[in-house]
Amino acid sequence: MSKFVITPKVKEKVLSEIKKIDQNDLRILYLLRNLGPLRFTNIIEYSSLSRSTVSKYIKFHLSKNNIEKKIYRNPSKNIQEQRYFITDLGTEKLGEDYISYDESIYFSAINDLISNISELKSFYKEISVANSIITDISRNIINMGENYFLIEQNRDLYLTLFYIYNNSVLTRDFKFEITEFCKHYNVKKLRIDFYVDRLLSSDLGLYMFSRGEDKFFFHREDVLGVSTIRLIKDNLINEIVELNIAEEKMISDLDLDKLAEDITEKLLEMELIWDMNESQEISGIKEPFEMLVEKMIIKYALEMGIPKTSLMDIALQSKKLLKAEGGKNTLYNIINNSERYEDLNLVSISESEETELFQSLKLLRGFCPKCGKTVLKNDLSNLCIRCGLNFQGFELLTDIEAASELSVAYKIASLEEEKEIECPNPNCNYQIKLNWDVCPNCLTPIIKP
Repeated sequence: MSKFVITPKVKEKVLSEIKKIDQNDLRILYLLRNLGPLRFTNIIEYSSLSRSTVSKYIKFHLSKNNIEKKIYRNPSKNIQEQRYFITDLGTEKLGEDYISYDESIYFSAINDLISNISELKSFYKEISVANSIITDISRNIINMGENYFLIEQNRDLYLTLFYIYNNSVLTRDFKFEITEFCKHYNVKKLRIDFYVDRLLSSDLGLYMFSRGEDKFFFHREDVLGVSTIRLIKDNLINEIVELNIAEEKMISDLDLDKLAEDITEKLLEMELIWDMNESQEISGIKEPFEMLVEKMIIKYALEMGIPKTSLMDIALQSKKLLKAEGGKNTLYNIINNSERYEDLNLVSISESEETELFQSLKLLRGFCPKCGKTVLKNDLSNLCIRCGLNFQGFELLTDIEAASELSVAYKIASLEEEKEIECPNPNCNYQIKLNWDVCPNCLTPIIKP
């Protein structure tokens, strides 16, 4: 769905216009197109239709792929809930029946936003910021939405937005180091840090990651944000489907490092990010960006309904995430539904809230002492479903660092066993795997290394 600012004025106009629509099925599409994702009860309330009528047409639209039901994150309540979204087919259906949203409603709302940034524009002109950059920053503010204007508007905030623009991933030619920036524009670093914190913590769609002392920013609505999120969702779904089809594979076997590397490689090919180039003395951002992508994968996997314990198993096998500064603590917080920007971005999180693992994952009993897999309290079999170890007589691990090391080592060993080699029998050329007991072709015993 396009990003619109749904103000009370816009909502009032939409609810007034919907009364003119006689076709009940189109009322529902009109609401979802103009007010965005809605709960079932909202659709009943706004459409002025009965519960049974709404239910009937919801089922109809779902069957025709005009709408879809999925998880929506409600920023005002900081919760996740099921809502209905209009699809491209649904939007086309509205157009075919000559019922479309009133563009003037949204142009009016956007014009209201633009009028609120006139002071910002005047300030930028005073310090000789190019008109093209002023336009880009204004567009970024519109993408941030109304919550941006809850922040006190002043010179330091405007300079912070300009600093973020100069250090955006998409404006690599404008890199402006923080100390030099503060010196040039006569502003204290403390003030820039303060407003960076305010902007990141206000659910405006900003992301930040670090490369040493350098900071880089992007927005979920810019080309990098949209491309990254789309690749994460598409690749995550593909991996889950393949794991479900494959024999002897579980969701917890998902390779987080490889998935992040594949996504980052595609973004490199699209030239949205860049890697290190020693010959041209260019420092890359591939490695820190990969670590941020791993966090985003965990977050979206959680929203897709993958169990927390499976996500813990997936993350434990990451060689990157748990070795990052504060990676262990921020991992707990993400899996425990954290929306804090310190957890969701790749930044120093020395002040991040400490979450005790066994408190956040209440069913967690410990970790397998052989392969590091999570063991739940309601698992009464005392048998590890990954490596087959019987826990009877063994003490489960409670240290996540030790569990992570075991998990990574077991994964490497398992991948080695899955490699195909030629049967040791010189008279048999059959391809076998090291984890087999005998060659299925000549029945030669396979000796484990």
